[in-house]
Amino acid sequence: MQTLTREQLRKDEVERSYQQTHLRHLLIRGCTILAPNEPGKLLHDQDILIIGRYIAAVGPSGTLSLNPLRLDKVIIGKDRLVLPGLINAHTHSLENLLKATSPSLPLELWLVPLFGNSIAWSPHLVYLSTLLGALEMLKTGTTAVLDHLWTSAGVAGEYLDATMHAYHDAGIRAAVAPSIEDRDLVLEAGARYGLHFPGHPFTDRFADWEPIEVQLEVLEQFIATWDNSANGRLRCFTGPSGIHWCSPKLLEACLELTERYQTGMHLHAVETELQAAVIHETLGQGGIRYLEQMGLLRPGTSLAHTIWLDPGDLNILSRTGTTVVHNPISNLRLGSGRFPLSDALDQGVHIALGSDGSASNDRQNMFDVLKLTGLMHNLPQVDYRRWPQPATILQAATEGGATALGLPEELGRIEERQLADLILLDLDADAFVPLRDPYLHLIYCEHGTAIDGVIVNGEIVVEQGKLLNVDEAALRQEIREQCRFAMAQAPDAQALLAHTNEILAQLDKLRQLFLQKR
Repeated sequence: MQTLTREQLRKDEVERSYQQTHLRHLLIRGCTILAPNEPGKLLHDQDILIIGRYIAAVGPSGTLSLNPLRLDKVIIGKDRLVLPGLINAHTHSLENLLKATSPSLPLELWLVPLFGNSIAWSPHLVYLSTLLGALEMLKTGTTAVLDHLWTSAGVAGEYLDATMHAYHDAGIRAAVAPSIEDRDLVLEAGARYGLHFPGHPFTDRFADWEPIEVQLEVLEQFIATWDNSANGRLRCFTGPSGIHWCSPKLLEACLELTERYQTGMHLHAVETELQAAVIHETLGQGGIRYLEQMGLLRPGTSLAHTIWLDPGDLNILSRTGTTVVHNPISNLRLGSGRFPLSDALDQGVHIALGSDGSASNDRQNMFDVLKLTGLMHNLPQVDYRRWPQPATILQAATEGGATALGLPEELGRIEERQLADLILLDLDADAFVPLRDPYLHLIYCEHGTAIDGVIVNGEIVVEQGKLLNVDEAALRQEIREQCRFAMAQAPDAQALLAHTNEILAQLDKLRQLFLQKR
């Protein structure tokens, strides 16, 4: 019996979809698109036919083979630039209600007040937080997100379900990787060096959460329930929190789940200098080599940050087909360091881009990420010919993100048989007047305000700049009311303040101990 590959199955699905008369037929008529393989050039007066959730045909206006009587809707594309939707390949949806909560601090210090925040979380508040971020992304041209979901209760079913319901209702494409962890090598190192950490939601989290075996059961049920739901728009990944937050046994359990359900894996990796130093001291090797040894590095695995690399690590990442998600804004916000993007591109590493959570970025706007990526790597010590170019940056936010989502053959381009995740930008917007090189405009001029329409999985979710699935004004009002209530119900913040400050002081000592040795 012949076994069909995933690509063959996808082609069969596309062919079947074209033959089904009940599927929605959508035509974008007379639009402008980027010329394939010709950076800086545009193709004007193009038509894009969408049947169901796939692009069926692309070509000069009036040349596509179609029956106009079967069209359910025609979008007039005059003065509209159509792009593949941007993909935010790393964020944390719980933080959408935590924007502007902390000054810039090193990550290890920044985490402590984050866990001690003054919100008493409920599943409904998690739903609202996720929905708020989804709407911000859709309105600014992001059609898909990889959410490394952490919650105040670890991997808790009611919070995971609330998150998926929000993404379902918003209409965005989402892969959710619940963050799961069972240790903290930084806190363990502090204890070895004689430092004392008082009781706090951050230091006590493993004792406060359900046992890790229970969390793994919840994670598996989550994947079994939600993966490939909403007509394939919602996916479930495993999400080990990071190298220094997971025991080898937990990483092995996540890998086993990933293989059994044929899904993806997403985790943090060597984000800070302290993390890298602690990993070396505790595990006897660098984090990337450790992950390779564990068998976690491969196509379908994506790593957020990967800043503090050892010699040879980029070669490992390239050779294994692992995707790196670059988060330039949060890296700067928390002073984590600079990912060697030019070197990674030279070595053929798969690169995606992410906003990171709103508590370390404060926005979920991928155009912010595009611009900063185009600026921060233009270093005097790097040959200017190796600086990342606008077309490469845009590719990382589309095709690179598709690879992180496990959809490298199905998403990120405007061509036949691709999933129909598209954005329409108004070329009359200030960012494009006067119009020169479209890639330069997209990376350096546009900031999400020219978005006129958004299509996800073949469905229109933003039309003439307006969200179709959610009442924005009602959502904002409910969030204000719910947050006031949740903050009133939270434990007394003052009672935690002394312990928070003591932990920050101890962690600062630990940072000095380690970083002075390097």
